[in-house]
Amino acid sequence: MPTPTTTELPIPKSWDEFEDISADILKRMWRDPYVIRNGRSGQKQYGVDIYGRPVHLHGQGTKIAAAQCKCVISLTEQEIADEINLACSFIPLPEEFLILTTLKRDSKLQTYVRTCTWKINRVEILFWDDISLFLSEFDELLKKYFPRWFRSRTSKNDLIQFLIESIPDDFEYDDSIGQYLCRHDVSVRLQLDRSEKCQFHEPWVKNFPDESAYRQEVYLEYNGYRVETFFFVFVDGFRYLIPFPKSSKDLRISQFQYHLASILNSKIPGYGLDLGLQNAGIVVDSNIMEGITRACSGWPQHSGNDSKILATADAQAVMLTN
Repeated sequence: MPTPTTTELPIPKSWDEFEDISADILKRMWRDPYVIRNGRSGQKQYGVDIYGRPVHLHGQGTKIAAAQCKCVISLTEQEIADEINLACSFIPLPEEFLILTTLKRDSKLQTYVRTCTWKINRVEILFWDDISLFLSEFDELLKKYFPRWFRSRTSKNDLIQFLIESIPDDFEYDDSIGQYLCRHDVSVRLQLDRSEKCQFHEPWVKNFPDESAYRQEVYLEYNGYRVETFFFVFVDGFRYLIPFPKSSKDLRISQFQYHLASILNSKIPGYGLDLGLQNAGIVVDSNIMEGITRACSGWPQHSGNDSKILATADAQAVMLTN
């Protein structure tokens, strides 16, 4: 999440930059990708710098909302009234009109706008304090306009949640290096460990026509750093990549393991994860609600020596030192 003191964001130096910022905010506030700036410098704008069709106005009159941007050092009640009256000449008449200004919040002006009767159904004024708070909700806008004021923190839990919310199409797979690269954030990737080929021996792997099986570690990496390790098994001639079950006799996996396996198997030319789990006799248990490491690996956890030891009954123990 962004961590700047948003009320300290520097006021834009030019009216043009302020209009760009305002347009980007209104695209998101109104949920209208076609929000645009009105005309160009020198053309008559009728008090409207930006207009669009907000989702919340669908079915209401003209469905149009408009905005006037005031990058100024002062603003009077009369100037506000003049801008609103000008906007009444805009075709079609807006259902909603916003005045966005670089001034600090002013209760007197807020009261004036709120208590007067206008020809436009709804009129609001947003000050730099309000605009800064809106900016803080959108990382991409902070990075775009205020890169020096943007600082992000990404925790292990954030990345796990990112995986939970991802779908298979969010990743591109490069089989030459065993890498799943996130399309939307290239700092996130899932990496298959191909450094060694380690055979895996548990009874359930013999349920496949090809009984050979190989342990496969999958790393969640962020900006090139390994954040978490997940444990899988390639079975049936590399047709399926199956999560480690709880044990050789307790053939259950968590919902998170199933979700992650769905992402990984979507790029493998096999017969689909569900068929692989069915053949293995492995079931998804939505009641498995454990800590991140256990939920990811599905293995029993034992504590000792400030380490987490994860193992199945018949598999090699793997120690993850904190």
